[in-house]
Amino acid sequence: MNKIYYKHVYYLLLISSQTISFIPFDSLDDQLFIEDYLDLFEIFIRRIDQRMPKKSDVQCTLGVIGERILTFLWNLTDRIILIPILLRTNLAENTLKWIQQSDSLTEKSRRAFPSILQNIARHDQGAEKLNQFDAIEILKAYQQKNLEKSGSRKLLISMTIALLSTPEQLKDNKKGMNVALNQLLQLVIESFGSDRFRSDGIHVSEPLQVLVKLFVVEERTLDYILNHAETKSSSNLVSTICLFIEIFLQFSDSLKQSDRVEQFTLIAITNVLWSISFLHYSKEEFLKNKLFIRTIKKINEDLDENDIIQQYKPKSMENIQQAIQGILHNLDFQQESIHSTQNRTGQKWIMISYCHENIDLCNEISKYLKNSIKDLNIWIDQTHTNGSVDLWESIAQGIEQSTAVLCFLSEEYFQSKSCRQEFVYANDSLKKPIVPILIKSFQPKGWLGIRMTGLKYIRFKDENQLEEKKKGELLNTILALLSIKTGEPKENLSASCLIDEIPSNSSNEIKRWFQSNRLSKDFYDLFQFETREELLDYAQLLFKDPERQMNIYDKIYSQKYHGKQMAPHEFLRFTKALQQFVQADSNSVSSTQLKSKTCVLS
Repeated sequence: MNKIYYKHVYYLLLISSQTISFIPFDSLDDQLFIEDYLDLFEIFIRRIDQRMPKKSDVQCTLGVIGERILTFLWNLTDRIILIPILLRTNLAENTLKWIQQSDSLTEKSRRAFPSILQNIARHDQGAEKLNQFDAIEILKAYQQKNLEKSGSRKLLISMTIALLSTPEQLKDNKKGMNVALNQLLQLVIESFGSDRFRSDGIHVSEPLQVLVKLFVVEERTLDYILNHAETKSSSNLVSTICLFIEIFLQFSDSLKQSDRVEQFTLIAITNVLWSISFLHYSKEEFLKNKLFIRTIKKINEDLDENDIIQQYKPKSMENIQQAIQGILHNLDFQQESIHSTQNRTGQKWIMISYCHENIDLCNEISKYLKNSIKDLNIWIDQTHTNGSVDLWESIAQGIEQSTAVLCFLSEEYFQSKSCRQEFVYANDSLKKPIVPILIKSFQPKGWLGIRMTGLKYIRFKDENQLEEKKKGELLNTILALLSIKTGEPKENLSASCLIDEIPSNSSNEIKRWFQSNRLSKDFYDLFQFETREELLDYAQLLFKDPERQMNIYDKIYSQKYHGKQMAPHEFLRFTKALQQFVQADSNSVSSTQLKSKTCVLS
């Protein structure tokens, strides 16, 4: 009787495991249906718990029923929308415990553990739950055991760690990162080339989701994937961009279909392409592909939010409308801005750029400024993009007509491609005055840090109790900018910022210039400038694309000084010094007498 009973259980689990992949769980009723079976899932978890081996030198298995239960849980967690429900069964903490105890299990019995954990980590709530139980350290310890022989199984662990990590943790974890990036790109290639877009059970959308997060927080990763990744068939900038474009074209019709996974894949690949489009040297490759340009324009024109299945999307991804319009904006395909709406009437306009996690602080400051400055107009997406056909066109117009742009800078702002799009357009393209507000202890870095060089900022350490002194500083800063732009008297403006002596055409003077700007000897030796003309020429190259220059010289610095990392703050100090040098040199050309000290308006 027991044999018959277990046969029935085995086949029920087998059928359930296979069919769960074809259930979309589109409706709330479908999702609530799963809640009716939480008791059953808890029984499954207890069964695995009971079968887990104690300390043993002999390899053992969980049995066919145990392995079939894990396969069922693996396929169930693959439906990411169900993760918050499944977390209530304590699946996250139990799977972490199992993977720690899996040393003596056969490969077949432990095969599902990394996949279940990776699926849980793909949901923000799942990642938060796993991090409560020190998942990163547990997975790193599991990596060191070297139990997984398959390359894709090893990669699953690295992918999970990446999804669980903060930007700082990702940057600090450089050991083996290039190997993992090579494997990620290889997995994209292999899964995209297969019939069901899967390789060893991993769908192409899974490595794409990891790349989206990596590209947001670490531009070195993007540069490595595009220019240096090592794959079985040699890849380079052109072939890698073409690969991502092919994936986009393959899934471009998914909005007309009802497949949740395919639509998620389109959202992920569009976010990947958006990250790439920020790089100026990628623009030519995009423009070469006429089919891609036609397709993305058509999707933008035909996009109907009702066509998109309402599904889970992690914080690291923007919605498809923002991503597509972001790409078009970066490729200069947005419609011509209506310049007649620009601020030509003398009105006082401030544009506010913020991340929605900081909306409460944004609203409080906005209300304070309106009450403090008569006739002040504030452009903010809450009131100016409602029902807009073209989101980025609307935002672009808001930036264009503004006197200054007030940016609320936080970790969430730094990680948002939408916020980056706004900041770069205002700062790089339009050269608008930027007023940075730093929230809590956030320190600008990466793409944001390089652009913050020389900008004066105001920091609000407590979002709930704003300091009156800081609010006053912000008000005076805004009033000063408005008076400059509207032609009113300039009051209380400081003009006492000194610039160091401009170096003459001798190597000693160049060296003294580096020293006077508190730049190390290593930095002087890194560039080896011999004349002021070389400094001026490089300044123009640096200002055109500071991020790329920092990435280039970071690599040169590491090679020159045997793996030592270049301090980002020193490169920022160097950039600021060059900006002052170019300004001073420009002033000296128009003056009849060269002055050793030059004052600029601060």
